[in-house]
Amino acid sequence: MNKETSRIEAFSDGIFAVAITLLALDIGVDIKGIEAHHRLEATTAKELLGQLTNLWPKIFAYFNSFASLLLIWMSHHQLFKLLRTTNNKLILANGLLLLAVALVPFPTKTLGEFLGSDAQKTAIVFYTGYSVVVAVLYLLVMAAAKSKAKNLFLPNVSVKGVQTISKGLETGFFLCVMIFVISLFAPVVGLCLHFCMWIYWAVTAKDNETDH
Repeated sequence: MNKETSRIEAFSDGIFAVAITLLALDIGVDIKGIEAHHRLEATTAKELLGQLTNLWPKIFAYFNSFASLLLIWMSHHQLFKLLRTTNNKLILANGLLLLAVALVPFPTKTLGEFLGSDAQKTAIVFYTGYSVVVAVLYLLVMAAAKSKAKNLFLPNVSVKGVQTISKGLETGFFLCVMIFVISLFAPVVGLCLHFCMWIYWAVTAKDNETDH
């Protein structure tokens, strides 16, 4: 049976690619800051090393968001690999998810700019809270896919395979909520847990079976 999801998959892949690319655009040495004090050619090795060291919050935020988006894309790919076709409900739900994915560079940049500052708590809460939003929208996509499972999924897809994906998404949602709540009281702990979460998913990720 032919799949009819190629266009929505191609569109989704494009959005993920753009979002991941935008994450890196804000990382770089502050050339204008250096030129405000002296000519760029007069920059010393020590000064450049200091500039590079000061980039660690942005690099951390980039690395964390890149890994998170990569895992979301992997899960998205696994889900659509099981689908034969789509409907308007699924297309709209997927569109909302992609809307949130495309905006991930915003909380990422905010975290990179304010990590280590007096506004650190707000930046972390915003960052972890945004993860909850993405997780909710992903659950919405799964709910739309399952609403007419016999029509949307490939005939050889097992109920167990669908349940495995659903369980993973639900677990991810509850972990995101837990981390967000922790961030309200212990921001650094919440951020560390967020970092550990994608490592856990990367280690435990496995292909879903489609056969009965």
